Amino acid sequence: MSTMLEDMDLTKKMGKKEFNELYPPLKERLGELQREMRVKGLPVIVVFEGLDPVRTVDTVSKFLLPLDPRGFRYHNTRAPAQLDKEHPFMWRFWVRTPARGQMVIFDRSWYARALAAGSDGLDGRIAEVRRFEKTLSDGGTLFLKFFLYTDPGRLSDCADGECGITDEDLVFGAMEEAIPMMERMMSLTTTEQAPWTVVEAEDAEYAAIKVMRNAIARLEAALASAPAERQIFLPEVEARSPLASIDLRQSVKDSDYEKELERLQKKIRKRQEELYRSKRSLIVVFEGRDASGKGGGISRLTNSLNPRTSKVVPIYAPTEQEKAHHYLWRFYRALPSRGHIAIFDRSWYGRVLVERVDELASEAEWSRAYDEINDFERSLIDDGAELVKIWLEIDKQEQLKRFIDRVDDPKKSWKITADDWSSRQKWDRYTVAVDEMLVRTSTGTAPWTVVEGNDKNFARLKTIRTVLDSTNNI
Repeated sequence: MSTMLEDMDLTKKMGKKEFNELYPPLKERLGELQREMRVKGLPVIVVFEGLDPVRTVDTVSKFLLPLDPRGFRYHNTRAPAQLDKEHPFMWRFWVRTPARGQMVIFDRSWYARALAAGSDGLDGRIAEVRRFEKTLSDGGTLFLKFFLYTDPGRLSDCADGECGITDEDLVFGAMEEAIPMMERMMSLTTTEQAPWTVVEAEDAEYAAIKVMRNAIARLEAALASAPAERQIFLPEVEARSPLASIDLRQSVKDSDYEKELERLQKKIRKRQEELYRSKRSLIVVFEGRDASGKGGGISRLTNSLNPRTSKVVPIYAPTEQEKAHHYLWRFYRALPSRGHIAIFDRSWYGRVLVERVDELASEAEWSRAYDEINDFERSLIDDGAELVKIWLEIDKQEQLKRFIDRVDDPKKSWKITADDWSSRQKWDRYTVAVDEMLVRTSTGTAPWTVVEGNDKNFARLKTIRTVLDSTNNI
């Protein structure tokens, strides 16, 4: 039984004369569109996959020729380097996603790498790819995906290296089932936002013109229409927020605290060694009210850790470079290597907290972020990471007391800012946002733990116990 690709008409050709007439105006138009996408801030990802690496690079070269090199980055995706292997599968692609107004061209991509791993786990990779492309498309990125189909029979002549092609180049020729696997991937990842275009590429001139025409049409359509925000209709929250049932009166005596802290810190140091040996990364997220004790909790957690394999990632307002990318981009860049620990002092949850409350993100943006965050965390856990999420809660009176203490203490006055007082005025709005966040993003594999923070001793001990309990299967 023939397949969709095998039914393609590979006899399509274009003469040199016709190509020389068509290519110059297309080249000029593509250059114009690149300048327009820079002005309008449209990020673009172009994917080239294909059977014949020689034909692919020839087509890619013709595509790149009219582009201003300051406005694009080209990546020839090979086997993962050691740093890539130390992170989740999609990490190497996430950190290379374009800023607004920029274009990134992948000469082979996550599709070739998924195939290179074989059929085992392919469904999981497809699910990851779908989440990746949907998240970026919803955020405004345009995907142009081309599969350059040539006669598979010609690949056997190059397998021995006579054509200057290595085994690494022959991703699709390395196994008999690669083409039907690729067809399956394309059928499951062609969407309205990120469709595939199959190009009959036996003739180099014909392939180049088809790619150029398609790219120009997609870019013109994207630039002609205002960016549409996909409206999200969130289901009613049925579960009850854990904030409703916590007891903030819990406390621990100083004498008991010091002894228990020493015991727990020894255990957390041993757990760090176990994580390193097992090559399991640990990600700890600290969120909470202003002055709820995040800094103190992080300090007690990290005091006994080996700094060579652990780091604290403080999250501030995004820089101009970070704002030019998808909001998850900067968090992918901060993920720990396998066997290492990363502790986030605030995190990606800013999208559904401060950005929601202070109206720094539109309702459509923060509404769809719940699913984006859950997908992000699912990818981390599927890759073997341990994820611990801690919300530190204090009451309004305790927060005021701590604010005043900071104002009165010269050694602590740097901790209090005008933003803290402003956030306090929005206490009730934050409570609504926190409640919804805890319910919508507390999943079976990535649950939230609410830590009662009015008593610092109690909060610090519970924080370390939570990390230990969440990683006791190492």
